[in-house]
Amino acid sequence: MSTAVARLPRAVLALLVLALALAGCAALPRSGPVTASDPDLPAPQGIGFFASGPQPGASPEEIVDGFLTASWAGYSDGFVVAREFLAGSAVTTWQPLEQVRIYSDAPAPQYSRAGDGGVRLSVTAEASLDSAGRYSEAAPGTTIQADFTLARDGDGEWRIIELDDGVLLPAANFQSVYNQSSVYFLTPDLSALVPEVRWFPQENLATSLVRALLEGPSSWLAPGVRTTVPVGTRMTVESVQVAEGVARVDLSADLLAAKAEERSLLYAQMERTLQHDPDVHDVEITAAGAPFELEEPVPDLPIYPYVPNPMAVISDGTLADVVGGEVVPRPGSEQLAQLSPHDPAVGYESTTPTTVLLDGPDRLVSAPAGDAQPFVLTEGSDLVAPSVDRHGWAWTTPARADGRLRAVRPDGDTMDVDAPWLQNGTVRALRISREAARVVVVWEVAGTPVLDVAAVVRDADGTPRALAEPVRFGERLTDAVDVAWIDESTVAVLGTTEAEPVPSVHMLPLGGPATRLPVVDGAVSLTAGRGDRSLVVATEDGRLYERNGAGWRAWLGSVSDPALPG
Repeated sequence: MSTAVARLPRAVLALLVLALALAGCAALPRSGPVTASDPDLPAPQGIGFFASGPQPGASPEEIVDGFLTASWAGYSDGFVVAREFLAGSAVTTWQPLEQVRIYSDAPAPQYSRAGDGGVRLSVTAEASLDSAGRYSEAAPGTTIQADFTLARDGDGEWRIIELDDGVLLPAANFQSVYNQSSVYFLTPDLSALVPEVRWFPQENLATSLVRALLEGPSSWLAPGVRTTVPVGTRMTVESVQVAEGVARVDLSADLLAAKAEERSLLYAQMERTLQHDPDVHDVEITAAGAPFELEEPVPDLPIYPYVPNPMAVISDGTLADVVGGEVVPRPGSEQLAQLSPHDPAVGYESTTPTTVLLDGPDRLVSAPAGDAQPFVLTEGSDLVAPSVDRHGWAWTTPARADGRLRAVRPDGDTMDVDAPWLQNGTVRALRISREAARVVVVWEVAGTPVLDVAAVVRDADGTPRALAEPVRFGERLTDAVDVAWIDESTVAVLGTTEAEPVPSVHMLPLGGPATRLPVVDGAVSLTAGRGDRSLVVATEDGRLYERNGAGWRAWLGSVSDPALPG
C-alpha cells in the first residue's frame, strides 16, 4: 500500500512529461520553409516533483507516506503541500531544511504502528546533509528510524503533530533537487583557492552559495585556510538577485572594512563560488547599496595548481621517468645501485622537480641529480610512501604513528607536524592536496582501516606546523591501501567494500557519493595527475594500467611504484 503511494509522483511525472511531449508534437508546423536557429537553451534544473495533499479517510501510514512524497516535492512548492499533512504547532515549527536523511531505493520503506497510534518508518541509510549542506556518507547497514506522532483533527482526520526536523529523501531523487557545489577559501599565502564541497537546493542556489561563503569554512577546514570576508558581513536582503546572468550581491557596510588587496581577493572568492550556479555569468557586489570599489585587479587564482611533470617509476631496481610512453633512466640513477629504492615522490617545480624516494623500509633519501649523491633526509621505522607538496616539503611518517608527521626539504629543513589524533594508529598512506591546504590519510584505528581528511596548518611562507582535527569520509570502504588526488575535491582510493571484496579504485568526493571503477587484477598501488583519466594503477606482477574509456588498458611492464607529482 505505502510503496505504491511512494511511487505515485514518478508515475504522475512521467504522464505529465508524455502529455507535454504529445501536445508539443501536435503544434509542430507541417509546412513552410526550412530555417536555421540558434536557440538559447536554459541550463538543466533537475526534476520538479508534484504531490497531492492528504486524502479523506487516510490511515496513519498513508498520511506519513503522503507526507514523505510531499516533502520531496517541497523543494518546488516551498513545502506548502507537505505542511497540509501536519497539525498543531508542527505546522510552523517543522524545519525542512535543517537536515536531509538520504535513504536507499531498495529495500522499500517499512512502516510499523505504535500502541499510541504513532508510526515508525524504517529505511536503509545512504547519507545525510546538515543544515550547511555538508554531506556525510552512512556506514554500511545503517538504518534510519523516524517516528511520527499522529492525532485526529476536528474533522476526524489523522494528521502528524510531532516529527523530526528535516526531510527524508530517496537516493534516486537526491541529485534531482540538490546541486553539488563548492565554496572557495584561500591558502594562507593567498596564492590559491581551496574548495569545500557543499550541497544546496537548486532553487535559489546563488543565495545559498553567498550565505555559505559569508559564514566561512567548516570547523575542520578553518585552521588551514583564510577568507577575506570581514567579520560580521551579512546579506542586506534575503536573497541574491540574478537577472540576465548577473548576480547582484548587496552586503552590509561591514564589507567596507576590507583592505585593497582583500577586496580583490574577496571578489575572486565570490566569483568562483557563484560559478556553480548555471544562471550566473557575472557578479556585482555592493556594500549597503553603494559600489564596492576595487583598487587592484581581481587575481586569477588557481584551484588545482598541478604541474604535469613526467611520471617516476622504479625500473630494474633504479629510478626512471616515463617519457613519451618510454621508460627512461633518470640521470644519476646509477648511484642508487647500492640502495633498495622504492616509492618515489615528485614535486611541482617545472624544472628539476623535487624528487625523493624510500631506501628500504626505514630511510627517506633525495633522488640523485647528475653527480650529486643521494643523501638521507630522515629515518624511521617502516616509513610511509612520501608525498611532496607544492612548497617543496616531502611528507612521511613511521607507520606506527606517534602523533606527528614528518615534513622535510631537500635542503635539510625538517618539521615535526603535530597530528595528535594519529597517536598509536598505523598509517598506510598519505597525500597532500595540490594547493597544499589539506591532507588525506589512510590509517588503522584499533585495527580498522579508515580515511580522514584534515587541514594543514601552515605559516604564511608555507612551513607546515600541524594538522587540524580531521573529518572522516569513505565510510562504505572496508579496506584501503593507497590514495591519490584526482581533482580539487576528489580522491581515488584503492580499496574494498562489503559488496565488492576484491580491491578496486573508488572515486570519493570529499563530501559526496562515491563511484567504483572496474577491477584491475592484482592492483597494489595507484597514482594520478589531473582528472580521473590520468589514473594509473600498478599490479603486483610489475605492470601498469591506464584508464581506457570505461575500463583499463595494459600500458607498461617490468616497472613498479608509479608516481605523478604530489
